[in-house]
Amino acid sequence: MSRSEPILAWRSWRLRIDPDTYSVQPVLESCVYGEPWPEREAFAAYCPEHELPEPTCGCGIYAVTTRPGALEWARWAQSALPNPIVVGRVQLWGRVLPHSAGYRAQLAYPYELGVLASESLGVADARRLERLLQAAYLVDISERAA
Repeated sequence: MSRSEPILAWRSWRLRIDPDTYSVQPVLESCVYGEPWPEREAFAAYCPEHELPEPTCGCGIYAVTTRPGALEWARWAQSALPNPIVVGRVQLWGRVLPHSAGYRAQLAYPYELGVLASESLGVADARRLERLLQAAYLVDISERAA
C-alpha cells in the first residue's frame, strides 16, 4: 500500500560515535546496519533487488506500533552496542507494509525523540544530546525517554 499521509510508529536508533575521537555525535543511525539518517530529509530504504518494500523480502524501514515494543528493541541495542540509544516516534510513508509487530516502510523521518540514559550516559548528557538532536532534525523531544 502506498501512502502519502504518514503513519506514526515507534523505533529505536543509535547515536554515531566518531571513530577517531570516540565522541558521541547527534547523528541518528540504524541500530542494526549503522546507516545514518539524514537531517531534514527523508530516510529512504534501499534494496538492490526491487522497489521497496516487497512482501517476499525483508527490506524496508522497520517500526513497531507501541512504545513498549520500541523500548524492547532499545534494551537489546543497549546490551549489544556501545552507542547511546534513542527511542522515538517516526513518520512512515510511501510503500508501507505490515509486519509482525508493526510496519516496514519505503520512507521515514523522525517525529519525536528521547535519548535513553544508561550506566555510561547520565541524564544530563542524555538531555544535552536531545537538544542537539532537536536542533539537527527539527523534531520534538519526548517527555520521558525511558
